[in-house]
Order: sequence, then C-alpha cells, then structure tokens
Amino acid sequence: MLLSAARSVSVMRKSVVSSGSQVLLRTAQRDASDKSQTTLPRLPVPQPAKTLKHFLEFANAIESPKEFEETKKVVAEFAGNELPKLQQLLEQRAKEHQNWLTPWWLNVAYLMARTPLPVVTSPGVMFPKFDFDGLDGQLEHAAKITQAAVNFYLLASSGNLPPDMAGNVPFDMSQYNYLFGTTRIPRKSADIIKYGCDYGHTLQHIVVMRHGHVFRVKVLDDQKQPLSVSDIRKQLEQVVSQSEKEQSDPVGIISSDNRDKWATSYEILKENDSNKKNLEKIESALFALCLDKPSEPLPGYTERDEQSRQSLHGGGSKSNSTNRWFDKTIQFVIGSNGYCGMTYEHTPAEGPPVATMMDFICDKFDQAAFTDSGSAGSLDVERLDFNLDENVKTQIKKSSKKMDYVAQDLDVVAYTFKVYGKNLPKTAKVSPDSFIQLAFQLAFYRIHSSFPPTYETATLRKFVDGRTENIRSPNLAAVSFVKKMTSTPPAPIQDTFEALQHAANAHKKYTVDCMNAAGMDRHLLAWKLLASENNLPTPLLYGTHAYQQLMHFQVSTSQVPTRHFIQMCFGPSAPDCYGVCYNPQEKELHFCISTFKSYGSTSSKKFAKELERALMDMRSVVNKATKERSKL
Repeated sequence: MLLSAARSVSVMRKSVVSSGSQVLLRTAQRDASDKSQTTLPRLPVPQPAKTLKHFLEFANAIESPKEFEETKKVVAEFAGNELPKLQQLLEQRAKEHQNWLTPWWLNVAYLMARTPLPVVTSPGVMFPKFDFDGLDGQLEHAAKITQAAVNFYLLASSGNLPPDMAGNVPFDMSQYNYLFGTTRIPRKSADIIKYGCDYGHTLQHIVVMRHGHVFRVKVLDDQKQPLSVSDIRKQLEQVVSQSEKEQSDPVGIISSDNRDKWATSYEILKENDSNKKNLEKIESALFALCLDKPSEPLPGYTERDEQSRQSLHGGGSKSNSTNRWFDKTIQFVIGSNGYCGMTYEHTPAEGPPVATMMDFICDKFDQAAFTDSGSAGSLDVERLDFNLDENVKTQIKKSSKKMDYVAQDLDVVAYTFKVYGKNLPKTAKVSPDSFIQLAFQLAFYRIHSSFPPTYETATLRKFVDGRTENIRSPNLAAVSFVKKMTSTPPAPIQDTFEALQHAANAHKKYTVDCMNAAGMDRHLLAWKLLASENNLPTPLLYGTHAYQQLMHFQVSTSQVPTRHFIQMCFGPSAPDCYGVCYNPQEKELHFCISTFKSYGSTSSKKFAKELERALMDMRSVVNKATKERSKL
C-alpha cells in the first residue's frame, strides 16, 4: 500500500479566509491535459453520514463519557441544521472542478500560510552515505547527482516515467511535472507558485550555492541533452574558485523566515533591475545545488542525525542555513563527508514522487550509469550578486538569528530498528503500516499515559490531481490494544494478540476508506471553508471539545517506502508533537523522529527508546500467540 509522504500540516487549525482572498495562480492541479491521466476518476464527494460516523468514533476514543455525550448532541444538531446546505454547496463545487479539494488544499495548507518553510512544512530527505571525504569527492558526487537528476527531469517532462500503481490501480502522475524548475514565490498574505512545466520550453540551468553565494550553472546543452559529468564538474570548480570567502550578506537566509517578511524583502530586491534578473534566474532554475561546508554532529548525536538537520534546515547561520534558497522545490544538499540529501518545498508534490527520484539517482550510482563523453565547449558560470539596501541587510541579520533558534530548538533523531522489518507483521497477517502505527500509540501512551490524536498521510492519487487525506488514530480498537499491552497483571497473550489484529484491521479499513476519498478530515475542511466562503455561521461542531482536541495532533506521521536506504524527516506540527517519518523495509524499519526541545515533556530520543520497546513487545506477543496456537 503506497502512502503519500506529505508533511502533516494541521490545516484544520489554521484560520479560514474568505473566497475573496483566494490566491490567483495557475494551479498545478489544473485540468489534466496528459492523456495518461484522462482515465482517472474525479474525486468523489464523501457521504455525510459516514463522515459524521467517523468523527464520533474518533472522538469516542479520546473523550470522557460525559464529553462524548455532549459531542453526540452537537453532531446531531449539525446533521439536522447546517449540514444539508453545506453538502449541497460541496456537490455543486465538485461539478465545477476536476478535483474539488486540491485547489483549496494548495491555498490553505501551503500558500496562505505565513509560517516559515523549513521545519514547518519543508521535509528533508537523506541519501545513503556516499564513499567520499573532502572537496574532490564532494564536487564529483555533486556533478553525478546533478546529471542523474537532469535525466530524471527529462523522463518526467516527456511523460516517459512508468506509472505509479497501487496493485492494478494507476496513480495520478502530474506531481512529477511540478518538481523541476518550480519555485514558491513570496507575496504578502498569500504566496504564488511558478511551475517549471509552465515555461513552455526545456529548462537548461540550475543554481549552485556555496558559502552563501549564488551561481547560475548550465546543465543541458543546446540539443537539450545533459552535460557530461566532467563539464558539470568544471563549472562547479569555477563556483569554488569564486566563493572561497563567505558571503557577508547571504540573501537566501531570508527565505527561511516568515513569508510576509520575505515578501517585503523580495519586493525591495525586485526594484533593482539586476536583482530582478537574478531572481528570475533562480525562479527558472531546475533546482538548487548546495555545496555545503563541513558540519559536526551535536554532542551525543550521530552523523546520520546531523545529516537530518542539514537536510531540514542547514544547522543554523554559522553552519549551512545561509547556503539555501528554501523557495526552490528541490535543493540538493551536498555535504563534504559523504552525507548528502535534499530539502524539498512541499507545495507542488507529496513525498512519493520525490522518493522515486531519489531511488532513481541511487540506481545511477549503483550502476555507474553516468555520461562523461562529449563537450559543450566554453562554459562560464554566472555569479548572481545582489545589490542590497540597509533594510534587506537588517532583515538578513534578523532571519539569521531566527534560524539559529530553530536549529537549536529542533531535536532530530534518525533511528533504525534492526530486529525485524515488514517480514514480522506479514507472518501474523497484519498490515505492516497498521502494525507500526499501533507501535506509535503504545510508545506514546507509555510516555504520556494518554492517547494522541495522530496524523498519517494517505494518498488520493488514484483520483485526478489527487493529494492527501489523513488516516487518523487512535480508534477504540487501538485504545483496547494499548490497554491490554499495559495492563497489570498482563492480559492473556491470545486476548492481546486478538486485540492487536482487531486494531490493525480497523486501521487498515480506515486506510482504505481514506484512499478511496471516504475519509473524514478533508470533508470537514470542505464544510468549514464553504461556510466561510458563503458568509454562513461557522457550525458549532467546529467549536466542540472533540473537534479542537482531534485537530491538535500530538503524533504527526508519514510513511515513505523506498528501495534504497533513504530516510525522510520533517518537523513536529505543534509544540507538543512528535514528527515521525518512517520507511519500512523487509528486514529493518527506519524512522526519523523530531521534537522541540523548548517543550520539556517530549524527547526524540525517549520516543525512539519507547518505540523500540513497543516493537519488541509486539514481536513477543506475535511469537507467543503463534506458538500457543501451534500447540492446539
């Protein structure tokens, strides 16, 4: 089962704006012209009765009996009063749009958010460690990653990628077209997004960043073919020769700040003709390539943990955060010690297309499938120097300080569980994803003695222009399982095992509902947006204790399966939240766990320790139950 790896944005807790302030943009999820997409169904409108049933089930799992009785009354009143009108409006919208959800989702979840991109919405992704150390290996691997990514771009833009599938069901492939040449551009109140596929021609350059300097570097020749590794490397050597001294005023750091702050500086920059041309070259670049300076893990942390930090935010202004342009959809982060990765801006695409690209690049390294023949002739890089006034220079200093706090506050642990992988749950005929989600519930409960509203990203890509739904936990079955696992005296093994199977099956059933557009969260979002856009009162449902608690996610998760050892990480969605991205492979389970140090009750390392304990205890239940049954 393929799950989307979207960053778990708790969009339902954001303020809703009126339709008059909707973003004017040529949305990526426009009418699909690609003939490969024409057979995909439109996103259906969920059934109201099913959505409210789900709402009550999830509320029941986290509320007291008294609170739940009040919730039931409000839900009944909503069903008889506001719901019919709101559902009618939604059905009308579904007739007018190929996908009634996605334009809303882009605006509310991303473009209208004023929060910074790094940590809040932009994930980090890590390559397996490459075998090099020092500048020579850094440039060689940077050139090869660049050429492999350009080859992937040509495959995606020509429609020659094999379709993603869930069994025999094809997925929407449009997000692949939005990865390259795409930039989120800051604007006051709401950003816009420029898609590379909208330029109408093959893009031929990237931007390379080193020590805060920005360079335009050509990567395709005049025949629109990738340059040789040697030609790319020669240009990177020029970049190095022109960037030995740190940029004293690195403009890119402002892209890490509040979007309105960045929009103000962006407008000032564009008043200068030279700056305006530089910004246009950055906007139209296929991607950014960041040649980073060395960084060391924090005391008590591993190089893999540090790789996560560099991929997420760059480690602060004294490290590599000044060597980023966070608006670019793709930023490859090339370390000096073999640890490389990427930061990706989340608006245009979910995690699976990004993971597919990362697997593709790793395949090129495994096969040594790089082209080093031919020459593009004279190639001179172009350094993009900015003319800065005092306002922008002051903002650079302010943004640097903010980034330093974020880098210091975010705690990231890259953890691999090596005892088993997907193989164990399969032997118990349990969905591996459901098994892992139950382990999250058990680990959290053992730390906090409560059940966390949990976000897990599900893909809607079986529908045209589909994005995501939220697979919620816990439900009553999960609560029952956790209580059996933690009861004193211990519950009988067979009872616990049956509770495990029942909880996993309930989770899997809801997963299927979500992937079939019958989940709860996006339907609730639609009703709330429609009430606002049509000047209707916000229904009391959205003010209930249940709704408020359900929308405060304390565990935010996403599964990103890959063939290679590739991990993705993202920040928590709330101060008291654990952000957990995971990659279940056949014999190992890979996790990246993030928390905020400033919230004293959460700890990434403690969660990793309790997660390991939960996974070991669940294996014990499976093994003992299987052994007992074999004796019968």
